[in-house]
Amino acid sequence: MEAKSARMTDWRLLVPGLAAGVLIAAAAWALGGFAPLVGAPVLALAAGVFVANAIHTPPAWRPGMDFTLKRLLRLAIVLFGATLSLNQVLRIGAGSLLVLLVTILLALSLTALFGRWLRAPSGLTNLIGVGTAICGATAILTVGPIIESKEEEIAFAVTTIFLFNMLAVIVYPLLGHVLGLSDAAFGVWAGAAIHDTSSVVAASFQFSEPAGQVATVVKLTRTLMLVPLALTYGVLHSYRKNRQGAGGGVRVNIVKIFPWFILWFVLAAVMNTAGVLQGPILRSASLAGRFLVVTVMAAVGLSADLRRMRAIGLRPFYVGLAASVMIAAVSIVLVGALAD
Repeated sequence: MEAKSARMTDWRLLVPGLAAGVLIAAAAWALGGFAPLVGAPVLALAAGVFVANAIHTPPAWRPGMDFTLKRLLRLAIVLFGATLSLNQVLRIGAGSLLVLLVTILLALSLTALFGRWLRAPSGLTNLIGVGTAICGATAILTVGPIIESKEEEIAFAVTTIFLFNMLAVIVYPLLGHVLGLSDAAFGVWAGAAIHDTSSVVAASFQFSEPAGQVATVVKLTRTLMLVPLALTYGVLHSYRKNRQGAGGGVRVNIVKIFPWFILWFVLAAVMNTAGVLQGPILRSASLAGRFLVVTVMAAVGLSADLRRMRAIGLRPFYVGLAASVMIAAVSIVLVGALAD
């Protein structure tokens, strides 16, 4: 009885933040039809940022916002999986591997180079590097404890990456149209170059639904690379500590860091391939997934603390900016070369 009561209490804690995100998303969804070039995700993001910094979000909203950013985003991705066939998932994932490997290696090396040049703290530079290379805040929060980063370094890196995620949702679709990219090319570019999964999905579906499907697969393929990267950082950090005589190895829990929701995405694609899911269900899944993405963008905006971003200072910002611009440029060149 007590356990049931606790679960009910937990759900009640989620309601204020969930309701705020859904209300902002509904308004953005309605207005998005009048401004298709801007789109509902960008409108929801802008409204969330305004509320967070002009009106301020009450602490009671935080549990619901966190739930939206984590659980509802994953649900949206699984729903998008239901609109794809398994053959599409495998073909797109395999076809994007070269672009992903090159961009990940460049993101890590360029961030380290720019960080050293700007004399930014090495621990913070490493975290910005993994956030740029793999999957934004998720990668930072995974690798940070492995390399024993300070809490303030993790917070700074997450906030820096967060800023570029917000900009990507606005800038990438506009650049894609200016450059005349095809749906497939934009999907690969967004999935390979934009940091966080939520921003990849929002930017790519804003461009077009086919682009969003491609970008989702590319991004999930990229997210899987967090596992070997985290293991590599764990081994290197342990080796460095032993060389310095500090002793003590770092354990990496693969079960904990593995993105299990990707398996649900693949299962949804398998069900579609097997014919279990029919037309009306597929259309409903696509529509629900896109609305959830707008809701996630509202939660992203509500989480934006512009004063905290200003407090970080410019050096980490410059490191992230340089790496982000270089990765965007290199990945678009690779996408164009492979398309030819």
